[in-house]
Amino acid sequence: MTAWAQTLTGRALDFAEPTIAREHLFGEVAHGLATVNRYAGQLAMPLSVAQHSVMMAEAAFDETDDVELAAFCLLHDAHEAYFGDWPSPAQEAVGEAMARQAVSAGINALAAEALRIRHRRGIAEVKATLDRAVMEAAGLSYTRFQMRGAEVHEFDVRMLRTERDALMPRPPRAWAAVIEGARRLVVRSNPRFKCWAWPEAEDRFRGALARLCPLTEPAALTA
Repeated sequence: MTAWAQTLTGRALDFAEPTIAREHLFGEVAHGLATVNRYAGQLAMPLSVAQHSVMMAEAAFDETDDVELAAFCLLHDAHEAYFGDWPSPAQEAVGEAMARQAVSAGINALAAEALRIRHRRGIAEVKATLDRAVMEAAGLSYTRFQMRGAEVHEFDVRMLRTERDALMPRPPRAWAAVIEGARRLVVRSNPRFKCWAWPEAEDRFRGALARLCPLTEPAALTA
């Protein structure tokens, strides 16, 4: 038996072989991302993954006029509708704990480090499996999504830097060098960086999905 989760619509999502249809993008994914908070909720006002994704997609389109890139930016975190937004530092902390436990159990340090790497790869595999299903549902090429991964990641880091500077107190320590060196993004639709309530974030995500992924069915907006 593989791991599964019950979704908003009451169906079972099998993580090993997830089934995601077009209507699920407008329903389960849009709602899930709108109600999942970034940064483990450690902000004065909640910032949803849906808002992060919409603003990142808008900024990417404004800079590049590239619809495909904007669509990939919109959906790059869509797996978090089912997986949740597990902050990278927390993921690393679990990996480090696994390595320490392995050493305490008598496993050599090299093998313990390999265990930590396997943990990271396992998370990446689950996310990638969900990403493939999402891209296919949106009428996008998963292969193209992988090929353009570096571009998407660059905008993701720049969006993170923009969010941090707009919404967080002064950091007590420097963040990763790639974040500290990232250029901030300009989001014309939200220059003062207002955090949207989840119903607005859900609606805006659905609207962006309909605009950027033309193979999705507008009728699904009522699903």
